[in-house]
Amino acid sequence: MEAVELYVSKGDYRGALKSALEITDPIKRLIALTEVLTAFPRDEVLSHMLDALESTGGAPERALAYSILGRALYTLDRDRDAETYLENAIVIARSIDSPRVRGEVLAGIARNLVLSDRYRDGLELFRGAVELLQASRGLSSAATSSLIKVARLIEKSADEIPNEMALEFYGLARDVYASIFFKLQARYIEDKMRLIRNVLKRGKAAVEELLEMGEVELAISMMRFLPLEGRAIAMFELAYWLFLHEQPRLGRRVFDDALEIVLVGKFRPTDRELGGIARRFLRIGFLEEPLVLAGVIRDDRIASELLGEVALAYARWGDRTRARSIAEGIRDESVKNRVLEALEGESYVGHEQGLPLTGGGEIGGAVPEDGGGREVQGEVEQEGSDSTGEGDDSRDTGDEVQLRGAEGAD
Repeated sequence: MEAVELYVSKGDYRGALKSALEITDPIKRLIALTEVLTAFPRDEVLSHMLDALESTGGAPERALAYSILGRALYTLDRDRDAETYLENAIVIARSIDSPRVRGEVLAGIARNLVLSDRYRDGLELFRGAVELLQASRGLSSAATSSLIKVARLIEKSADEIPNEMALEFYGLARDVYASIFFKLQARYIEDKMRLIRNVLKRGKAAVEELLEMGEVELAISMMRFLPLEGRAIAMFELAYWLFLHEQPRLGRRVFDDALEIVLVGKFRPTDRELGGIARRFLRIGFLEEPLVLAGVIRDDRIASELLGEVALAYARWGDRTRARSIAEGIRDESVKNRVLEALEGESYVGHEQGLPLTGGGEIGGAVPEDGGGREVQGEVEQEGSDSTGEGDDSRDTGDEVQLRGAEGAD
């Protein structure tokens, strides 16, 4: 799977497909092929997925395989076919005799529904799975182990849902943890729910407080609950803060996520807001980010003024060739001529502070000049010893299902 992801990250989709096809386990092969299909949506990949489906064994594996394929079909915008496969997956799962295995498989299908953005359907199926497992605790010594797996899967799904429905998933996971006496984990989720409600109520101010406290990863996670119309600019501001505080890896990640919202989202910042945040990056010596932002600004004048400042900044850094190339691409002729004259006459020398030479000035500054995610490790395993002490045996049995169709699918 790691090899497949590496090939995909490099854009070598043929290599990724070849690597995926070398995986012998049909469920794991399906998951790997789903990764390939997401980046390389071709019928050829789907054909290989159908072949893997046919090679699956018993009902649990087949039900999970159907749900994986259904999720993949959503990637291809074949919603009707996707729904058919997911419905068949549920029918197969409900035919499984063991309540515990049935509950695990239904949870795996629920996970694939969530990954298909069918949050409400996924939540209802998760609830059904939990009810089955709770009812079977007195009949199966491994039911507590299954509940742990399902609670983790529900929590993982909640971590990825970008709206307040996440609270319902977190609430369900918390209740499961509490029912098996995982008190620390339940309390951790309750704290997270309280934080989410604060962000939903107060917006960007709540996220900024997290940054001030040094909770960077948590702030990044909470960004997804900001109103859509302000989320992208808030994320650009966070990226600026991260670059300013020498965390370029996280800064780049947040910047790219914000850019994706601008490119494909319904809500986007104004051109003046984008110009403002671009100039903030220029002030701290980052040139590629303003160049990218200039490319998504629609107003020719604002984009041209910004490109002029980027070109002169490159010249100040000694890259005259890049500076001239950028200047030649400026759409507004008056700005282009002014910047080219400045480059030819070297009149940009002495503007080391990043002051604009094109007459554009600061446009609606968006970020103040001043500016770890929390992680629970070992809690589940540590507390698991307490739950098994209540009479539950977490040892695997012959009909164990590891939810492979869900846990490795993202």
